[in-house]
Parts: sequence; structure tokens; C-alpha cells
Amino acid sequence: MDRIVIPDAAELTRLQLGGFVLDLARAELRSPDGQLAALRRQALQVLLVLGANAGHVVGKDELLHRVWPKVVVGEDSLAQAIAEIRRVLDDREHHQVRTVARRGYMLVPAPPAGDAATGGAAVPDQHASATVARTGLHTRRRRWVGPALALGAAAAVLGIAFAPRGAIDAVPVETVAGAVPVRSLVVLPFEPGPGATDQGWFADALTGDLTSALGRWPDVLVIGRGTASRYRGKDVDPRDVARELGVRYVIRGSVRRDGDRVRLDLAMVDGQTGAQRWAEQIDVERARLAQSIDEIRGGLARTLLVELGRSVGQQIERMRPEQADADDLAMHGTAIFLRSLGPENFAEAGRLFEQAVARDPNSIRGLAGLSLVNSMGVLFNWLPDRDAAVRRSEQALARLESLDANGHLTLLARAALVNLHADWEGLLTVAGTLLEHFPADASSHHHRCSALLRLGRFDDSIRSCERALRISPRDSRVAIWHGLIGMDHFMQGRYALAASHARHTVTGNPKLPFYWLLLVASLARDGRHDEARKVLADFDARHAGFDLSGVPVLWPATHPAFVTGRDLIVAAVQGLRP
Repeated sequence: MDRIVIPDAAELTRLQLGGFVLDLARAELRSPDGQLAALRRQALQVLLVLGANAGHVVGKDELLHRVWPKVVVGEDSLAQAIAEIRRVLDDREHHQVRTVARRGYMLVPAPPAGDAATGGAAVPDQHASATVARTGLHTRRRRWVGPALALGAAAAVLGIAFAPRGAIDAVPVETVAGAVPVRSLVVLPFEPGPGATDQGWFADALTGDLTSALGRWPDVLVIGRGTASRYRGKDVDPRDVARELGVRYVIRGSVRRDGDRVRLDLAMVDGQTGAQRWAEQIDVERARLAQSIDEIRGGLARTLLVELGRSVGQQIERMRPEQADADDLAMHGTAIFLRSLGPENFAEAGRLFEQAVARDPNSIRGLAGLSLVNSMGVLFNWLPDRDAAVRRSEQALARLESLDANGHLTLLARAALVNLHADWEGLLTVAGTLLEHFPADASSHHHRCSALLRLGRFDDSIRSCERALRISPRDSRVAIWHGLIGMDHFMQGRYALAASHARHTVTGNPKLPFYWLLLVASLARDGRHDEARKVLADFDARHAGFDLSGVPVLWPATHPAFVTGRDLIVAAVQGLRP
């Protein structure tokens, strides 16, 4: 199958602003050294509106309406935002953010590198010329003819908010005011087809497969399947889902399995307009399902007019009957494993993964699941025989690496085992590989966050977990991510923030004992001793017999700052006991 390519597609949504880069797809402004610029939310939104209409005047009323759609504010709020943007960009002479008298503001980015090939000759822009004629404003901006044509083609299909002033009213408020990335989507849980209500596990696993496949695309925000699963069984308007999750596109569908045949009905809906942008009906043999997932991904890529991920020509061979049976068992186990973090789920999923590997010793999904449930089960102290579980995990991973050394599931299993062995530099390396190949997967950022915490790079760790939260804000692991962020804050003496995140964790998943201790210690260090004692009493009731001496085993590390903070948590808890 042919792939459609837009030259320099990734660059079309990146605007150069005096060394800074405004990335419209990611809704980010980065400084010359690659760091996120310190802009308040409203100021960033103003900049995104201007960036989405670069080279065109955007009226003050329009900016107020889009950035503060439900709040009555005066022009002073807008003026403050503009002043903040100019200060951050060091735009003292207002070359980049220009004021057009009695009309509004215009963003004038640097021309793309391609203009240099023309010898610096400017190409007239009719709209800009008209602006000069009416206002007397002369700019040094050169027209981006090549990129503009390509961007216009993408906008026609994607509905991107890169429109001239005359078309700005066609862009819904949520697109710009909410800073929705133009390349962003969510795969809603597939519904079992009519009469197939007992196939929910199959639909869930297939949803996860497609989400993971799309997550390989660079520069695309794909909401994690854990968050998407919250919409399972609900009759929701795709526009509401897009607004709630901050994405542009919603993929939904149904799946029905009849013997060795699988029927998929899929559609991609524009989250702003509700219009259907892509649809596919697939009837395939169960043995060829993996190949079909790749083809679906290719169809979406063509629809989005970008070359992303691996070629759809890389097809997976047909499964034998025993392989398909094993994959069914592993898919069922995966659906249970991802449902929530808890010992009961892990035990049930583990049994299914074992059955899958017994049917097919080369089951990638089964081996990965077997390694993951054993590594994580030991990590959370949910398995009675630690040594046996570690051996099972290592054996499954060794087999997995011989079959698919750098596959997504292999890397996830490797990260979990490296984490278990407390090899934090090794975990950081695995996380880097995951991020290189699967940047839109929340797990990639999760593992980086965890490694950086143990290595004493606390603020970097926070940023990684915040990225995971953005990708999958309703994931079953959200409680853990808040807990890790809470640890990062505690290590730096930010006890109120640590308490806030730790409370999020124990509320979301009370089965994780250490984060109760983090909450108790954070409250105590913040001077809220009565509240800390109440939380400690609740912890003792829920986790009777928990031994504080085991904390270094649960949270091993050697970095001095981490060890000091960890010991301070234990000491704070001990200090509250009679």
C-alpha cells in the first residue's frame, strides 16, 4: 500500500519565534534550549490563537472570546497576556507580536528555512499587502508559499485552525481556547456486536491493540487506553468526549466474532464538528487480525495526510489455530490486567497468561503478560513466593527477547523487571528506547518518571509523570503517577504539594500502602499533625501489620537525596506513633 507524505509535515505546525519554537500540534512554547517556556495558561492560549492565524490580524474581541469564552474580562487581561508573551520572547521592539492599531494583534514568525533557497526574495501575500495598505504597517515577513500550500491541504482534511482572519469564525472555540493539539485522538472501547455481549474482553483487548499501534506515531497525542476505558458501555457524543479529553478526533466502532471470523466496523469522527472523516468495515479471519490492525493504522495515516509509524507493508503472518487460541487467552488476560491495579486482577490475569503460553510457547502477548504480572506482583508485594515469581518473569522475558527483541511488549516487560531489580540507570535507558519508538504511550513516560525519581532528578521526574497524566488522565495507573509526583515534591521539601498528590493516590487506589505513609509524613512535615494522625489511624486499619522496616525493600535506591527523603518519611510516621 502506498503511503502519502507531506514534505516536512512535522515542521508545518512549528513556528520559529526568535529562537523559541511554538509547536501548535503539541500546544507548547519551547525556549532555545528546548525547555518549556514559563507562560501562564491564558498567555499561552493567546499565543496559540495568534499562531494558528500567523501573519493575519486577530481582533481583540476575537481573542477575548476564544481565550475567555465563559468569563467577562476587560482588555487589560488581554494586554497583560500580550505583555507576558513579549517579555518571555524578549520581543522588546514588537517585531514578533505586533499591535495593529484599532484592530488587534498579529504574530509574525520567522520564515521557514526553505525560503533561504529563494535567495531571500519575498513572495507577496495578498492579505498581508492589504493589511499594509490599510494600516501603514510594513513587516519583514516573507510568505511561506510551499509550506502554506501543504498546510492548507492538511487543513482541508483535518480542519486545522490554520486559517486566515476571514475564516477564523469557522474554528470552534474549544479548538484554540482549550489548546487542543491538531494531531490528537482517542480510541473509544469497541462495543461487542449484536448478540455478542460475552465478547467484551475481546473487544477491550482489540481496542488496546489499536491504541498501542497508533501510539507508535511520533508527534501524535494518543489518549491511553486506561482513560478511554472509562467510556465503555456509554452512549456518548464524540464531541463531548473530544472536549473532555482535549483531543481532535474520536475513533469508535464495534467488533463481533463468529467462529474464526472477526467483523470490525470502525469510524473516525471529528471531535469539533461531529463529521465522520474516515470509516472502514473489515471482515477478516481471526488468524489475520494482527495484519488487519496494521492496515487500519495505515488507513488512518492516509486520512491524516502524514507519513507516521512503520509501513503498512510490514505484515504479520497468518496464525495457526493454536496460536489464535493462545492469543485469545492472552487478550483476555490483558483486558483483566489493565482493568485496575490489585492482587485479585493480577492473579486472574496471570492464570490466563500461563494458559496462553502453554498453548503457544511463542505467544508474544502471553509471554509479556506473564513477565509483567510476576514483576509487578513482586514489586507490590502481592505474590507469596518472591523468588519463584522473579524466575518466572526472567524466563518469560528471555523467551520474549529471543522472539521480538525490541517490540513494544518486550520493552515494557524489560522495564518492569529492571525496575524490580532497582537498576535505575538501566530503567532510564529502557525508558529512553520506549520514548524513541513509542512517544505517545503513557508507559514510556511512567518508567522515565520512576527512574529519574530514584536518581535524584526530581523536577525532571515530575515532568515525565505529568506527561503520562496528560496522555492518559483516567488511566488505572493515575494513582501511581500522582504518588510518584508526590514523592518528588517531598524530596524537595514541598510538603503541601506532596500531601495533595499523595491524597490523590490513596483515594484512587487505597491498596498501595507506601503512599499512605507519604501522605502521613507530608501532613506532619507541613505542620498538620492532627490530620496526619487521622490518616495514620486509617492506614493502620487498612494495612494492619505493615512493617516500616520493609520500606527500603519496597523503595530501594542509593542516591543520597532519595535515601534521605525516604528515611524522613519513615521517621515522620514513627514520630506520630504512641
